[in-house]
Amino acid sequence: MRSPILHLLLALLASAAGCAKAEFVPVSDATASDGDARDARQASDTGDTSDTRPGPEAGPTCSAPSVLGCAPATADPCDPVCQTGGCDWCNQKCSYAYATDNRGPVPVCASAGAKTVPESCTVSFEGTPQQSDDCATGRICLPAMIGDTQRYCFFLCSSPVNCPYGVDCGPRPLSPAGGVVRVCDPPYDQCGPDGTCCDPMADTGCDANRHCLLVAPDLGSGHSRTVCEYAYGDGRNGSPCTSARDCQTRHTCVNGSCLPVCDDGHPCAGSGACAPLGAEYGYCP
Repeated sequence: MRSPILHLLLALLASAAGCAKAEFVPVSDATASDGDARDARQASDTGDTSDTRPGPEAGPTCSAPSVLGCAPATADPCDPVCQTGGCDWCNQKCSYAYATDNRGPVPVCASAGAKTVPESCTVSFEGTPQQSDDCATGRICLPAMIGDTQRYCFFLCSSPVNCPYGVDCGPRPLSPAGGVVRVCDPPYDQCGPDGTCCDPMADTGCDANRHCLLVAPDLGSGHSRTVCEYAYGDGRNGSPCTSARDCQTRHTCVNGSCLPVCDDGHPCAGSGACAPLGAEYGYCP
């Protein structure tokens, strides 16, 4: 008969031999796939078909700015005034470029910048179908007049309704290559005791390289108004015009003609009376 101690020793030896034969097998990709398949079978058995694993992240989407109350005139590919259409509105704006096939200015989706009115700006690929600039959405970078080397940001418009400050909407050159687009004038300043207008007779009161021109009066207050324009034209004494900037300094545009500006201290030549264009300034008919 074996002793209890001998039985215990034999049992311990057998257990040690079993442990020596055990191996650690790491979980392989195949094993993990088997686990996924098992999970899928279990989900199917329970009716749960939702996939909780993360999928690819969707890119950001941005809505068109869509100017309030603006009626789009085109959608091919976008409307530059209303800022509607098919542009990538996270990175682009609707602007104008020059079509070299004699179509003139055409709407394009172009990169959007950050500069605003009346900052100076830079145009890329000017006079081509790829034209773009660094002005913000709803604005475009243009020369003030043909021949100007400096460009400025202007608000795009189709009529004065689209313009802030109660200013006019008029044509300006798109590029030296050709084309004309409609944009809002720079802000007007009211004259009078509480006004801040420049002096259209002396052409003073504006920043450097700007020129003081007389524009239509404020119909509400009756005061004259002026604008500090970037450039002026050569029209005078009855020359045709569409705005004061088509005329020389000390002239303004009235009913399509460039006429001399006058006031109490600067009467019209000869016996002509100064016709009022607001309370402070007028023109010589």
